[in-house]
Amino acid sequence: MSQPDRWDLVFQRDDLTVSEIRGASSPRLQPGEVRLAVEKFGLTANNATYARFGDSDIPFWNAFPGPDGYGRVPVWGYARVEESRHPEIGVGTRYFGYLPMSTHHVVAPQVTPRGFADTTPQRHFLHPWYWHFERAEEPDALDDRRALIHPVYPAAYNLADMLARQAGLGARSVLITSASSKVAIGLVEEAAARGLGLSAIGITSERNAAFVGGLGLYDTVVSYEDLASAPVTEPAVFVDLTGEATWRLAVAERFADKLVNTTLIGFTHPGAQVPPPPGLRGPAAEVFFTPAVEWQVAEEEGPENYYARYARSERRFLASTTSWLTIEHAQGPEAIVDVFGDVLAGKQPPDVSYVLRP
Repeated sequence: MSQPDRWDLVFQRDDLTVSEIRGASSPRLQPGEVRLAVEKFGLTANNATYARFGDSDIPFWNAFPGPDGYGRVPVWGYARVEESRHPEIGVGTRYFGYLPMSTHHVVAPQVTPRGFADTTPQRHFLHPWYWHFERAEEPDALDDRRALIHPVYPAAYNLADMLARQAGLGARSVLITSASSKVAIGLVEEAAARGLGLSAIGITSERNAAFVGGLGLYDTVVSYEDLASAPVTEPAVFVDLTGEATWRLAVAERFADKLVNTTLIGFTHPGAQVPPPPGLRGPAAEVFFTPAVEWQVAEEEGPENYYARYARSERRFLASTTSWLTIEHAQGPEAIVDVFGDVLAGKQPPDVSYVLRP
């Protein structure tokens, strides 16, 4: 069966195994509006988080609504201006931003130094980080890697600032769960590049242990089932990326007397839960919300300075991923459904990721 030229891919909000391809209309633009044609996007555990917790305190489903009981999963990717009724935004201009799983997306831009802010009220329940689009250059050799990494690397980069502060206060090691995730790998690589001097203990599943160890970034790699073997030098920092109560509690219980900081960020595991489980031993857990942290740092430091140093770091990390990350490509809604299903189920291997085109 042929697909419509313009479509929305919608998922049943209470059963993500159910999806439909719906033809999309092309309404006439109002003055000041711009129609974006979605070019490509990456799929990571980040997108699974948006779908799993879309009806939580941050109702991600409301960003791009679908028919009753359905929604469009948010993704981060590239789009080009297909049609414009905005005097400062020309057809063909390329942007990177928060998009629906659709062929097209209409925005109402307010031009900013780095791109534009979408003034559409519907998405303003989200932090402004989500409705700012960045101007994007034409594709280069790292373009697909940027599509995957750019949405999640701010977490790694700003967590490294946190680790730098903890190292300055005397911390000597860091325990990182979901050590095979892109945020975890980016964090430990950035910490090493800064010379923080922290011993990095990567905690991962048995099936991913060989991959994580082969990266050569962690000082020690242990599985969740073998926490007792982890040689933790105190004082230690615990960064949890799983969002899963079992592993958070296990690490906190095992190393409570060695920890000086517990930071909760991310929901990489299929069993992740919101809110965090009560009763974590050790220091009071701090929830790390990347959009707010980055926004504040950029404001305090000055956007030009912050984003310049961030860009240098991200480019270095993107180049480093060529040694361990294989990028596969697929196109069309059926392929997107298949890949997203693997991401939701935790089946995607850590050394392979997909960049998808509508």
